[in-house]
Amino acid sequence: MQEKSELLVRRSITEILLYRIKYFSPAWFGMVMGTGISGAILIDYPFGTEWLRDIGIAFWAFATGLLILFCIMTILRHILFPGTFKQVLFHPMQSMFLGCIPMGLSSVIADTIGIFGKRAVWPCYILWWIDLALSLACAWLIVFVGFVRHSRKQPEGLNAVILLPVVTLVVNSSTGSLILEELPENWRPHMMVMTTLVWGNGEVLAYAFTCVYAWRLLTGNMPAREMMISCFLPIGPFGQGAYGFLLNTQSLQDYLVKHDYPMLSQVPVLKYLGIIVAVVMVGFATFWLFCAVAGCLYYRPKIFGITWWGLSFPVGTYALATNQLGIALNADAFRVVSCVVGTTVVVVSFALFIPTFYFSVIKDDIFRNFAMEMEQMHSKQQTLSNTTDDLGASRIEKSC
Repeated sequence: MQEKSELLVRRSITEILLYRIKYFSPAWFGMVMGTGISGAILIDYPFGTEWLRDIGIAFWAFATGLLILFCIMTILRHILFPGTFKQVLFHPMQSMFLGCIPMGLSSVIADTIGIFGKRAVWPCYILWWIDLALSLACAWLIVFVGFVRHSRKQPEGLNAVILLPVVTLVVNSSTGSLILEELPENWRPHMMVMTTLVWGNGEVLAYAFTCVYAWRLLTGNMPAREMMISCFLPIGPFGQGAYGFLLNTQSLQDYLVKHDYPMLSQVPVLKYLGIIVAVVMVGFATFWLFCAVAGCLYYRPKIFGITWWGLSFPVGTYALATNQLGIALNADAFRVVSCVVGTTVVVVSFALFIPTFYFSVIKDDIFRNFAMEMEQMHSKQQTLSNTTDDLGASRIEKSC
């Protein structure tokens, strides 16, 4: 009798794990992004202390553990349940969350280089190139698939999640700029070129997609209540873009002063250019931050989902950008703004751990919602396929 009960317990645990693996969404990597950006804020806190840095290191360790766990679950999902990747890739909403995978990796790499510096530069350098390949796959391949396969005929079908695949390049660029500072001098030129190219590609694409999203808000109003958290996503390209551009221009300025143009030390043109562009981008990010906060206060989203982690990372990039501006301008005003915003992000991340644990471990609401969404998409595709077959048959009959 005892052996039967143990067998039933093992079977139930196996079924629970398999269910969670089968319906594991790429949106879970948003949790890695939110945890990683919280660690980055605390590691480089504007008025930081040692104990805040220690908490930041704890965030980094947790984000690294989550990244490894989620990668294992993703691999197992596609091995045990063939065809699931194709389902996600052709899904107009879930495919966008594939961009969270390289951004989660970028967050962990950035935290690692911030903690260990030169001691971790070569592992981070190798991982950065892997992350670049994943980012390009998201920004180019997924966007192209969206052009040819995803159906968004109504404005309501467009949400800020369309930014996720392209902003991967902007995040990758800023992470590369952090690695660049720790590389040997003769390794820096190619890295500066790559980070600038990647930043330009990602930022221009993100700006184009933001224009499309603004058109959607003008024609279809704010998203539905359950999608209101996605309104924070447009902050990311401009917050992270400002942060990355400041790092890139400062690195290029320092390199040229040392090697080819020492006169730039008297008039740091590139540094000033970086500050001007970053201030403009932070101003644009502030507008989207206002819209997101006002929208959430007005509509008050109540149903928790894993996509709520999309709140932490974009706002966290705003904190990093304002902190970097404070350093570049030696302005305490920007540092204070970074402190307020950054502290809010860390507190929100702490708060999100609780419902995430409850609705994924104790209950299975997050996985069930993803399962329902995928089944609805499958039924729509089946209906569309049947309709197409019927139309084709009727046309053949008429021609005969």
